[in-house]
Amino acid sequence: MDLPLDLCAADVDLDTLKLTIQLYLLDLNELQAAAKGKGKRREGETTDLEIAIATYEAELASVDQRLADRAMCASIADAVRQDAAAIAEVVQAEDQARLDHQMACSLGGVAQRAVQPQARPSSPAFSIIDEPLENDFIDKLSAIYISDPTEEGAAESSAWAASRPRSTTPGPRPETPAMRECVACTDRFRFYEVATFSCQHNYCKGCLTKLFTDLLMDQTLFPPRCCRDPIPLDKCRFLLGPELVGKFLAKKLEYETPNPIYCSQPTCSVFIPPQGIHNNIGTCVKCRTRTCVLCKGQAHVGRDCPQDTSAQVVLEMAEREGWRRCYSCHRMVELNYGCNHITCLCGAEFCYACGERWTKPQTCRCELYSAEALMAQANRHVNRDADVAQIPVVERQARVEAAAQHLIENHECDHDRFKGRGGQFQCEVCYYWLPQFIYECRQCRLQVCRRCRFNRL
Repeated sequence: MDLPLDLCAADVDLDTLKLTIQLYLLDLNELQAAAKGKGKRREGETTDLEIAIATYEAELASVDQRLADRAMCASIADAVRQDAAAIAEVVQAEDQARLDHQMACSLGGVAQRAVQPQARPSSPAFSIIDEPLENDFIDKLSAIYISDPTEEGAAESSAWAASRPRSTTPGPRPETPAMRECVACTDRFRFYEVATFSCQHNYCKGCLTKLFTDLLMDQTLFPPRCCRDPIPLDKCRFLLGPELVGKFLAKKLEYETPNPIYCSQPTCSVFIPPQGIHNNIGTCVKCRTRTCVLCKGQAHVGRDCPQDTSAQVVLEMAEREGWRRCYSCHRMVELNYGCNHITCLCGAEFCYACGERWTKPQTCRCELYSAEALMAQANRHVNRDADVAQIPVVERQARVEAAAQHLIENHECDHDRFKGRGGQFQCEVCYYWLPQFIYECRQCRLQVCRRCRFNRL
């Protein structure tokens, strides 16, 4: 008896496969009954035939369970597809009724009770209502856990076939594109091997895994984003392993905690979550060391915080080097080149010259650029031109002055338009050297790599 274990390649539906399994089981039962009592053997001894029958029966039970799971997945996908539109209509009607009630009360001068709208569960079933890309997401999950509907000869149940939208116009049924390009590595993958986000960009499993792995050590990549839109975890969880998802959620708590506390033990330095802090004392979840929240040193209950000599050394070095300390998270920031408008990793904005908060319009009277920084950046821009070595000194100086004026006028740049430049360049955000190609902003001339263009800016 040969069993078609490759269910996705089997050219039959689920009902036929389940019937086949039942027939195999009946044949095994008959074979097992016929083999009983035949031949001489010792008490408790099992023949090779009985072992083979038991092994094959266990294999059939495993395949039968896979078929049942696949049928359940198809049923859930069918229910989601059919019910999503009805749920959306009900929610829309409820929202409209609430708005109409508020309008009627305001027109009639009737005071309204401050009733908070009931929060809806943040589950995939409810996100389908608001996300136009959820149908594509359902197709990917269906292809992974049920079968790939674009494969020729793929098994398809009657429920799955009935769930497909029917076209009222003659002609072939449009299907989901089988191959899509990853925006990070530019390779092409099957449509269910990539995650698609609101900016319509696709990411493969390898690039998503690298992005989420890198942000565990690099806060500039958090939150994970593409084209400045946050990447929802629910849209790419199916491509990430559970271990990486757990690490990301832990790191998310750390990054989103204002003024985070870390273990005072130098060999540990693990983040202490807010749940582990009581009475200004944090207990490390790893080594159980107790840390003072106020001075970040070892706990010292019953006396004032001692003077932190190491912190004082750092502050003195910062004063000598001209560094600035963020008023929000107290990180040290060093300005290598660029303007005095600093955006810290924590999101706080301040003036590098005086350290005050940056407001719009600017309240401090500091210059946007120091003279040295402005001319250094303008010279870097001019040096990128291919003919800079052949032009006269006067013309080169005129280009530098024009580039400096351009930098001042285009200080507030959204980096919306880029052009490609061939050659060896260094990314001005992550400082990675690219041997053949780089992106340059058409407005401010910022040069960035592909990763920084989509995931950092």
